[in-house]
Amino acid sequence: MEGTDQISELPVFLEHIQSLLVVKDALNTSTLSKAWNSAWASLSCLNFGDDIFSKSKNIVSQILADRQKQNISIQRFMVKLPYASLTSNYVDNWINILVACNIKELSIEVERTHTYIKLPEAIFASKSLNVLRLGGFNLELPSNGIKFSSLRELYLADSFLDEQLLQALCASCSNLEVLSLSGFHGPISLQVAGTLPKLRAVYLEDCPDQFQMVDIAAPNLKDLEISSFCEDLHVIKITACKSLKHLELLTVEAVTDQWLEELLPNIPNLEIFHLSCCSSLKTVNISSDRLKYFQVTACNNLIEVDLDTPNLLGFLCDVRYGEDTVDPLPTFNLKASSLLEACLCLIPETLDNPWYSKLIKSLGNFNHCNAITLCCENDKEIVIPKDMRENLLPPLYDAKCLRVTIMNPLNHSVVDVVDSLLWISPQLDSLYFGCGTEDLKTLKFTYRDAADDEDEKPCCASLPWKCWRHELKKVKLNNFTCMELQELRNYLLTDTDILEEIFEVPP
Repeated sequence: MEGTDQISELPVFLEHIQSLLVVKDALNTSTLSKAWNSAWASLSCLNFGDDIFSKSKNIVSQILADRQKQNISIQRFMVKLPYASLTSNYVDNWINILVACNIKELSIEVERTHTYIKLPEAIFASKSLNVLRLGGFNLELPSNGIKFSSLRELYLADSFLDEQLLQALCASCSNLEVLSLSGFHGPISLQVAGTLPKLRAVYLEDCPDQFQMVDIAAPNLKDLEISSFCEDLHVIKITACKSLKHLELLTVEAVTDQWLEELLPNIPNLEIFHLSCCSSLKTVNISSDRLKYFQVTACNNLIEVDLDTPNLLGFLCDVRYGEDTVDPLPTFNLKASSLLEACLCLIPETLDNPWYSKLIKSLGNFNHCNAITLCCENDKEIVIPKDMRENLLPPLYDAKCLRVTIMNPLNHSVVDVVDSLLWISPQLDSLYFGCGTEDLKTLKFTYRDAADDEDEKPCCASLPWKCWRHELKKVKLNNFTCMELQELRNYLLTDTDILEEIFEVPP
């Protein structure tokens, strides 16, 4: 019917729509019709965003008071406050009303300058609270204890935590499933000793200098991430965590060869394992049929990685060269899935013959991977000098798919880059390279049938691979400029024997 507000005839959806908006926009919808106004008056999900200044704080108080007067249970309350606009009386009042209105999800973040804002004790009496997110507060153990009987998720960022409070939280919140502490100060340790049976995720990000120990025993823990500022975290105990599937450790002094050797048998279900900036680590030995993804980066004293992981699908490491790295570069012995995809981040301080020699040697560890990705700052890092190629074997002669992500524009011609990559991997099916991931140039190769081996060239007879120059029949080029296409066409036609077709797809 003409002039009918059909959305207003569906009141069950109006509050849901308003709950997706910040309060300022949700309030504006109340003028559309009586139905919209009615939905606004009972809206229980309030997101005030980060646009609350001195003149707006009274509006927040009024909206909350209206809900309390109508006995409306508030499902969600979210607000971000600049420190200059904050007075503790307002926050105290808001929290008192929210607790009275059986708040389920509460998020208050304060942009802190030099001091923390004391968290009102009233919040600890909220028995209905399921999710709590706080930032910029000083949290102390309340005199009447903690009554978070329904709390499932706790996120504390840029806050000062009383050590006794942290231990009391771990002891009393028996339904807690997620614990996240980021950029916090105060405690020197975290101990979870079987009091949180439902705990499934712990995130400790940017642990401060004084934070010394993590001791976790959680039978249902699946995700654990720990990072510190300056490798001052000396003790990490992970026990009775047989359900752990995802473990990330960043800048942690506690990670040593012996610690890793003792840990791994106790977490048999681990599937994702990341190690970064662990300078005490020298060797990694992992034997697991569950591990699927492993990443080790910026561990500057690493000498050897030995993986007996038949189901490993993804591996990431960096290849560093310079004064602060070990010499020789680490060796990688991988027993992994035939579907393994490896990613190597190339980080040389200088580009000289020793770098190219070390690069070639490192690449040889990944010859049997299903696909290989190289990430580098510029193309000079992967264009091997031609005089070096004459005396060395191609390191990735068995690889079928090679991707090269180059951060900066090319210094060499496209032909020089392709020529080097086809020497590194002489029997590719697919080659991708370029700046970023959306603008990759691609080459697809089709070779002659194996039945034609009686025509094998003498130069290929003693090699473990077929020379692409004698085997290539078709090439598909995609996303090259017209000039680049011309250069590649001349290069391929000059350097191949039986090439029949070059299919070009301009950008």
